[in-house]
Amino acid sequence: MAKFKIENPFRPGAGHMPPYLAGRETETREFRKVLDQTRILENPVLTGLRGLGKTVLLETFKPMAIQAGWLWAGTDLSESTSISEEHLAIRLITDLSVVTASVVISGPDRHVFGFSHKTEKTSVQLDFATLQEIFVNEPGLIIDKLKAVLERVWPHIQK
Repeated sequence: MAKFKIENPFRPGAGHMPPYLAGRETETREFRKVLDQTRILENPVLTGLRGLGKTVLLETFKPMAIQAGWLWAGTDLSESTSISEEHLAIRLITDLSVVTASVVISGPDRHVFGFSHKTEKTSVQLDFATLQEIFVNEPGLIIDKLKAVLERVWPHIQK
């Protein structure tokens, strides 16, 4: 009797890419629909029990999104990060700043950020310090502060 060596596709451990991603055609098709939206009306939510492959699936979605012209800012939200709304918001701002740090606003557009101590500067860099300052100085609930950051950054990165 001949013996065949078959490689086990199971890779124990969080986020380890399997040699073949099977059974995710429906999720991939749905994600492509989201990427093709001209006006954003739908947002995907990926949930599931631990160990089902959510991280692996996201890692396969990332190059698809980038190829479609999207910016990818993401984070792994563990329990320690989501203890409070503020920690979650700061984590999102941190990940966003990785994408926006190379953006510099100069001329009259810089005044939209409303920094009294930065009005002497001719430009504003959308780095973490700037995004955090917008967040901290915005009145209201945490969600209002996060919304303000996104609304002020969006016009400068939407292209």
